[in-house]
Amino acid sequence: MTGFEFPGQYYEVIRKSFRDVDAETAYFSTWLEKSGRASGGRVLDLGCGTGTNLRALRERGHTGVGVDTSAAFLERASALGGDGVDYVRAAITEFDTAETFDLVVCVFATLNLIPPEQLAPLLRRIRGWLKPGGHLVLEAAHLLGFVDAYQPYMIAHHEADGVLLTRLVRTTVNGHTACWRNEETIVARDPDGTVSMHANRFDQWVLTAPQIRDALTASGFAVVAEHGGFRDAPPAPIGKGPLVQVAA
Repeated sequence: MTGFEFPGQYYEVIRKSFRDVDAETAYFSTWLEKSGRASGGRVLDLGCGTGTNLRALRERGHTGVGVDTSAAFLERASALGGDGVDYVRAAITEFDTAETFDLVVCVFATLNLIPPEQLAPLLRRIRGWLKPGGHLVLEAAHLLGFVDAYQPYMIAHHEADGVLLTRLVRTTVNGHTACWRNEETIVARDPDGTVSMHANRFDQWVLTAPQIRDALTASGFAVVAEHGGFRDAPPAPIGKGPLVQVAA
């Protein structure tokens, strides 16, 4: 599993370009309520980054554990605080715990960072981490998303909280393994004018919705909902766009 080791505050700037924390929090809260936990729920966030989702859920009365491989991201998460939220540095394929949770989330294409042969073993372990009546929320990047977005070279700009980031991205594709390697140079300008440069590399594997459904079923789950993002709306019928899958 590849990871990320650039400063966590820059990850948050990039994240804001792609994500709606309020919508995600409302969505997760709905499934906690369906698990019988309108408040006081325990949440496990696999691939938690800088803990954005866990902090937002903490404001609604839930506590939890975040798992990520990045020391830089977890340092940022810990610095931002949040009573009742703990962080563990580990690959999600190697993490283990004796605790059980009301909700397990694995979103923002974290699943795509693990080789496909590790998917089913991971799901079987997640099943053991869920309390009876608990739910698993998955969001992976799917085939058409990879195809539509593919560019061998890309320049992207992100700006938030007075920070300006430029990402220079080179993507190579291995057709034999369905692995997309992303090599990035991140140039950051802080509010005080300081400029820094960071290297980042990660591999992603293409997944399809049927592949995840089959792995969930084989691991003892039942898929109870599929939505076109973090809202109560159906996914696009042609399989294009975001897909959130919920299993119990």
